[in-house]
Amino acid sequence: MLKTLSHRLKGDLVLSLARTFIARGIAALGGLLLLMVLGRLYGPAGVGVFALAQSIYLGAGILARYGMNNSLMRYVGQDHQSAAIKTYLRWALIKAGLLSLIAALVVYLLRNGSSQLFDAPMLAEVLPGIALTVPAFTLAFVLGGFMKGIRKPATACLLENGSISLVASGLLLLLNAWSPIGIANAGWAMALAGWLVLGQGAWLVWRWLGRHELHVENDPATPQEFAASSHAFFILSLAQFMQNVLGILIAGWLLGSEDLGLFRSAERLAFLISFILIVINAVLPPRFARLYRQEDLSGLNALARKGALLGLAMASPILLVCLLVPHWLLGLFGPEFTHAANMLRIIAVAQLVNVATGSVGFLLNMTGHEKLMRNIALSTNAVGLGMFFILIPLMGALGAALALSLVLVLQNLIALVFVWLKLDIWMLPIPNILKWIRIDRQEAL
Repeated sequence: MLKTLSHRLKGDLVLSLARTFIARGIAALGGLLLLMVLGRLYGPAGVGVFALAQSIYLGAGILARYGMNNSLMRYVGQDHQSAAIKTYLRWALIKAGLLSLIAALVVYLLRNGSSQLFDAPMLAEVLPGIALTVPAFTLAFVLGGFMKGIRKPATACLLENGSISLVASGLLLLLNAWSPIGIANAGWAMALAGWLVLGQGAWLVWRWLGRHELHVENDPATPQEFAASSHAFFILSLAQFMQNVLGILIAGWLLGSEDLGLFRSAERLAFLISFILIVINAVLPPRFARLYRQEDLSGLNALARKGALLGLAMASPILLVCLLVPHWLLGLFGPEFTHAANMLRIIAVAQLVNVATGSVGFLLNMTGHEKLMRNIALSTNAVGLGMFFILIPLMGALGAALALSLVLVLQNLIALVFVWLKLDIWMLPIPNILKWIRIDRQEAL
């Protein structure tokens, strides 16, 4: 099946997918490896404490970069040989740098209060290092947006969170062997890794700019246009903030550190199922936009459906492993983590829905329906956060897994329906059940 699909996709697309797959693979491996190291060194409670710390720096990074990484991708991508890209990069780095320094200071000053809020004494030990991570993490993402704009999505992937985690895994083992001061080493390992990755990214950008002759652009974007674009992208990122940051913080507040660690380990393992979809979403969206602009709806339909089928085919083996031998997978973190087996099964099924529906979110975003997708994402994530408050007191960590799964399923199924209504594209590899129940597209619109 995979061989047939590869022949049906264009050669340059296969090459871009392959490069991004390798880069994303390194990033995903980094995040998983770091949790395994934490689990082996500090157990489920340590993984839970680090999940809280990680959510804090992820949230600080989302707020501090304020959508500017995506604005860079947009404006640099319009003409990456224009001399104006240096100006765009300077605007983004200065603003994100200042905001990230403020965020880092807030994280550091509130370290003891955060520890008391979540009833996690070890959190105060980790947050000094995490505060130092925030500027590096934020600026690395901004440089990643620049790299996507100059057509280097694989390099951009290596500047994002996963590669920092990969480097931090090795550093944490070294620090623990040299000075076993406890989980505080995790924060210092992240800080050092973040600045190393940022340094590499800055060197790659400097080298690329030095090797390319840029021409003067006739109509560059104004600071006001760039700021308006970053604001729009920031609003879109709030759904990610709700799911990846607020969701974990709420779970951490309602659960103990150990239960949070079990939930986090299951969630990260199930994330591997959607890994190929993330790769596809890093490559296909610009092609969606081009086909839609050319009014080639049949080509858009074919490309979107092929991407979804490829994702489903590649994700199926990982899904089977998660469903059939979850205890073995979770045992990689340590023997205590096998208690999260049912959580892993639940989130794995939700991730299957995520993969099977394909790039529905990007289809809406790239075809002029970004406000619709924003509203879908924000509303479903708001429902999910509410379900955290309802299900966790009733069912503990299993309730957190159910709440997260509800968000994934609702968001993708609602987007699936609107992709068919707006674009006449049915993404699932089964007959269109909406036609079967006699829903008329024109009447619905």
